[in-house]
Amino acid sequence: MSGDHKSKPSFVKRKANAGPSVSRKRLKMQPTSLDGLPWKAVRRPSETGLDGDDGILELEEVENVEVVYEDTEGGRVMKFNVLEPSKNTTKAPVSSGPEEDVPSSASSELLNPSVSFDSKSLLPNWHAFCMHSHLLQVLHSRGFATPTPIQAKSLPIALDGRDVVGVAETGSGKTLAYGLPILHRILSHPRLQRTKRRLQALILAPTRELALQVSDHLNVFARVIDTKAEQDVDLRNTEAKEKQHKNIAPPLISIAAIVGGMSAQKQHRILDRGVDVLVATPGRLWDILEEDEELARQISQLRFLVLDEADRMVEAGHFAEMDNILRLTIRKSQEDEIEPPEAPGDSLDHKGAENTEAVDTLQTFVFSATLSKDLQKNLKRSYRQKGYKKLSKLASTLDDLLLRLDFRDPDPAVIDISPEGGVVSTLKESKIECLSTDKDAYLYYFLLRYPGRSLVFLSSIDGIRRLTPLMELLNLKAFPLHSQMEQCQRLKNLDRFKATANAVLLATDIAARGLDIPAVDHVVHYQIPRSADVFVHRNGRTARAMQKGFSLLMCAPDERRVLRALLASLGRKDTDIPEISVELTLVDKLKNRLLLARQIDSQQHKIKKQHHERNWLKETAEAMEIELDSDILSESADESNPSKARKKNNDAKMAVLKAKLKELMAQPLLSRGVSTRYITSGSRPIADDIISGDVHETMLGLRKSEAGDDLVAATRRKQMHKKVHEEPEEWNGFGS
Repeated sequence: MSGDHKSKPSFVKRKANAGPSVSRKRLKMQPTSLDGLPWKAVRRPSETGLDGDDGILELEEVENVEVVYEDTEGGRVMKFNVLEPSKNTTKAPVSSGPEEDVPSSASSELLNPSVSFDSKSLLPNWHAFCMHSHLLQVLHSRGFATPTPIQAKSLPIALDGRDVVGVAETGSGKTLAYGLPILHRILSHPRLQRTKRRLQALILAPTRELALQVSDHLNVFARVIDTKAEQDVDLRNTEAKEKQHKNIAPPLISIAAIVGGMSAQKQHRILDRGVDVLVATPGRLWDILEEDEELARQISQLRFLVLDEADRMVEAGHFAEMDNILRLTIRKSQEDEIEPPEAPGDSLDHKGAENTEAVDTLQTFVFSATLSKDLQKNLKRSYRQKGYKKLSKLASTLDDLLLRLDFRDPDPAVIDISPEGGVVSTLKESKIECLSTDKDAYLYYFLLRYPGRSLVFLSSIDGIRRLTPLMELLNLKAFPLHSQMEQCQRLKNLDRFKATANAVLLATDIAARGLDIPAVDHVVHYQIPRSADVFVHRNGRTARAMQKGFSLLMCAPDERRVLRALLASLGRKDTDIPEISVELTLVDKLKNRLLLARQIDSQQHKIKKQHHERNWLKETAEAMEIELDSDILSESADESNPSKARKKNNDAKMAVLKAKLKELMAQPLLSRGVSTRYITSGSRPIADDIISGDVHETMLGLRKSEAGDDLVAATRRKQMHKKVHEEPEEWNGFGS
């Protein structure tokens, strides 16, 4: 045991050996609830299999807790006794805050680590920014050799202490553009030893997924990098891995994510420990602020305020809480200040000076992919600086939101590198004009014709619920994502979509903002968005970080006017987007599959609905303690509990439909002109394509190609329509 203690680093707390009996420990406290226990965050090792699964964000543990059961008049009650080792045992120093495992001898080393890193030779493109050496080391380890354009332009201004309004295309690195200045300032000004962390930065995001993603990206830069430990430890040895896990130092910067759908009690405990950077959605944050005056005071003394995807903040359900949070960051005039009670002058003067400094030095960052030119000019209006009360009109637009921000910088820097028309250079766009009733068939055709990771956007949750079972019946791996799902299920579907090569994500516009999903091949607008910013953000899920991407618009006749207005707001015309070539004969064949799939889904939905109505009727009657009429019971029993013969008949019909669908899906899809007898004959011989390996796997007669390679220009489209009407259909014999 002595050898093990000597091998441990000096900054690791030595835990007392727990004896077999409780006599060696004495009672420290007796909390009445689980929230009162001294919980500690635990990092999950990757080999547990729980990394990122089931929406688990953090694990916590508690030590030296005794469970005691007491018999009372109301029954048996469970109580908790927190025990501490006796005076004879080894006891580590205790402190308030998450740094209680760090002794004073190592505090200065962890709070302000000295990292020797030659950025001039290893990272010459980042060296000019003069950032903290720890951040440069992480950038080098992650392979970020060159800053993106938005980072190169905003970092010098942000590091100089000025407010920044950044507009850049999606996937351009906006998170690090505002994250690196925040982390640099916190690392360069370490807190005092043995003190609790104080909130210095607040990052507001419109969706839960975006907030969690921002937290994950910044946490990469908040951990201590120990390259020697990674090289020396044998990862195949379980004991070595456990030892390395115990020796992990606390993070240099504490970053917490506060979002809805998670345990509110757990988030309260995280905030009570103290955090440096808080990433939150407005709704959950305002719920906590209504009960936590200390957090509200810290927000009023923020050092950094960030609005990520600011244009989404003004939509319904976001702006009311956002407006209340922004009020806490407004500078108070001397007339509004309440004189403090009489106290020793020195302490009051020092406290007042400290608060004034914290408020006056607030630095604001606003980043988005869409921001109008007129609004950028309005940011510098003189009347905005005269006071928050001048705006009597209720804020409902992005102009009002940004004008309500109390910029400390009289001339905030506006950096706009967004592309013209909202189109990224590596993105190819196309459209399909079809009837609303045929959209399912064209979507099915597109997913089969161009396999890959496709993100399909719909405007309604009902549409997602309708398409999901159809995709499953057609053997397509489809995952839904919408606001009415549980948060753990939303995260699980996102992880599954990222891990599956040929998958489909059916999502509403909650997936259109800021989500960094790697390698999204296609974005499909199943329904036309109603605003230009949503259209730009949807397209931004693909073609990220200068990678190739494809966007498809499915336009019905009643949506043409909306599409024209949408493109006109971006300074474009509908003729600028070419159509994509479609084999209509294959679409007709796919309609038969869809028809059977709809029949099967309708029959299954009918059965589920009957069972649901009967169970609801019974549960409601039991809750109200009433008896149902025998006639109602008999009618519902006839509908939901049919006779054996009727049930057998329904099962037989369902089996026939499924067999027909299976038979149709087993048949090869032959394009027009392919001979069913001889692969070397017909107007489309496929023998050469089979030999070269270019033939499509599911659609014979078509070659493998990317969606961006099959676009049809406007002039060619007219000629093709003429040829289709002039050429007679080819006859390939009775066997075709």
